[in-house]
Amino acid sequence: MNINVGAKMSNYVSSRERAFDIYKEARQKEPKTRLVTVLPTAEVEAIDEWGVPNGMESRTATIRYLIKFALEQKKAAGPNANQTPAASKQ
Repeated sequence: MNINVGAKMSNYVSSRERAFDIYKEARQKEPKTRLVTVLPTAEVEAIDEWGVPNGMESRTATIRYLIKFALEQKKAAGPNANQTPAASKQ
């Protein structure tokens, strides 16, 4: 019995290559833009203190969640939600 090992190996995709393919597919589904911001230390600590107990995977995931939540709240509030919190205090 003669088995052609070379032909079978050419069909093999390493787990690393497959992981890269999955990563590449995920990145293509949703375009992303890097955003760099500077925050006071107290705000970063507040983000971390909220995110960890609420099961967020990372600081980035926490910030994304909080931004999305705030935008949804603003949208749900209707046309009167166009003011920023600082502007509404004046």
